[in-house]
Amino acid sequence: MKNKQRLMPAKAVLLFVLLPLIIALTPFTTCSAQTLDVTKAPAKKKAYTLKINKGDYWIGGGLGLTGSVAPMGQYIGTAAQLSAKGGYHFFDKFSVGVSLTAGISISDKKSKGIYTRGISLLVGPIVQYMIPLSKTVFLAPIVGATWGPISVKSMTSQPGAPEQYVKIKGHAFCQLAGIGPFFEVIPEKASFGAQILVSSLQQTTTLHANGNEVPGTKVKDSKSGPALNVEFRLHF
Repeated sequence: MKNKQRLMPAKAVLLFVLLPLIIALTPFTTCSAQTLDVTKAPAKKKAYTLKINKGDYWIGGGLGLTGSVAPMGQYIGTAAQLSAKGGYHFFDKFSVGVSLTAGISISDKKSKGIYTRGISLLVGPIVQYMIPLSKTVFLAPIVGATWGPISVKSMTSQPGAPEQYVKIKGHAFCQLAGIGPFFEVIPEKASFGAQILVSSLQQTTTLHANGNEVPGTKVKDSKSGPALNVEFRLHF
């Protein structure tokens, strides 16, 4: 009698061998994938919330005190200034903008024959960088230059004599550089601070009489010294 033996098909043998192997390796594969996900470094958060990153804007206004020069070479001390500024952040914390400054200076010593009132309106570019010291405190170095017209009323009479005045007109050019702290006073929205500056002012003026420039009266004056600016800003 012939012995007949049925052979198992090759596909069935292959499935019989691979199925336990797949089942055994499945937990390892899952665990490995989970391990990789856990070890991913979380996104780094900025240490500050104030909007001073690339693409952000800021505008501000403030009050300043600076040195002033009277025409004809007289230094008349301190001038008050109202300023408006604005900038755009081309890079994180780095902005380029414009400053508009209106200034007035008065020296009143009529008993000595001195009275000068000067008004100026200067505009020009500024560059600034915000350095975060903490989440809400920043150090803000700034440099800039402004230029514009000035108008001066100056006394020419001697002490005790009837008062006489002349008008002096011209242009002024001011360079400034400074640094100071700013504080985030409204989260993500506003900051307040002060900057101590060194300014250099040069002005060229001429005497005017009856509405006309008097020939040969052009004078150039200059003065360098400290200045202070206190400012409130909105960031958006």
